[in-house]
Amino acid sequence: MTANAADFAGPLCGRRYEKELETHFRDCLLFYLDGRIRFERYCYGEAACLVFSAWAHGFGRDGELLWDKEPEFESQRTALPRVLTDVQENGTALQFDGQRKRYVQTEEFDADKPNGYGKFRVFWLRRRLQHS
Repeated sequence: MTANAADFAGPLCGRRYEKELETHFRDCLLFYLDGRIRFERYCYGEAACLVFSAWAHGFGRDGELLWDKEPEFESQRTALPRVLTDVQENGTALQFDGQRKRYVQTEEFDADKPNGYGKFRVFWLRRRLQHS
C-alpha cells in the first residue's frame, strides 16, 4: 500500500492517532505536515508518563514505516508499528501490521512546540507546501 504520511497530518500542523482498545499502554502516532511521524508510548496510572518515543521519516513504497533509528530494547522494537495495511473511515482510522487494534484519530493540532513544530516553523511549512 502506497501512502504519504503528510496526507494524515491534516491542514494545520498535524494529527494524533491513538491505538484503540489498549489497556496497558497508550500508544500514539503523530503525523506532521512535513511527512514526519512520531510514535509515543505512555504508561497509564498515577505515574503516567512517556515511556519511549521514536521518529520516522515517512512511509516506504509498500507502506512500511521508515524509522530513523531502531530502539535499543526488544520490547520497544516490538511495540513499533511496521507496515500500514489499511486506511479506514476516510483516513481517521489506520490499521498496521494486519492487527485488529487500529489507530484512531483523536486530535488535530496547530503546533507542537515540544517536538520542534512551533508556530513559526509551521507557518513556513504550510507556506512551502502551498508553493509546491
